[in-house]
Amino acid sequence: MENNTECVLVSTDEEARLENLKKYKILYTKTEPIFDQLAAITATMMKTPIAMINFVDKDVVWTKADQHGQSGQELERNQSLCSLAILNESVTVFEDLIQNPAMLSNPLFVGESGFRFYAAAAITTNEGFRVGAVCIVDKKPRVFGEEDRKKLEKLALMVRLEMNKRIGIAL
Repeated sequence: MENNTECVLVSTDEEARLENLKKYKILYTKTEPIFDQLAAITATMMKTPIAMINFVDKDVVWTKADQHGQSGQELERNQSLCSLAILNESVTVFEDLIQNPAMLSNPLFVGESGFRFYAAAAITTNEGFRVGAVCIVDKKPRVFGEEDRKKLEKLALMVRLEMNKRIGIAL
């Protein structure tokens, strides 16, 4: 039987964050070339096999784009590290996930996929809400330096700029 008593950490302004996310009309939308391209650029620039643009809804983390132009994947919020990434102002990094005891119960890291590395920069709206993340994942541990952090932050900013175009606002 599955244990659904896991805790999901949320920000103190969760309701306002969710309302702000809805304003951008990006959740559960069809694939869009610009987001697919940004995910592919992220994978190439960061030299990782997996790169995703994810948005964090109330109960799930939804993938807008990945490095292969796929969208629509959903993951329970309590299993996705992007839920943690949106709580941080700075880039979230796990250089070797199995070195973190809290991760050993997560099926993404102990199961078939065997992910070992994760890094994400939060996608922050003009209003200051962190609504999603540009994340990279690898099956082997990696060292992630300051230059890498800056690159990932710039990619998250590019996603924000594209989101702003959807609703006709400038940075």
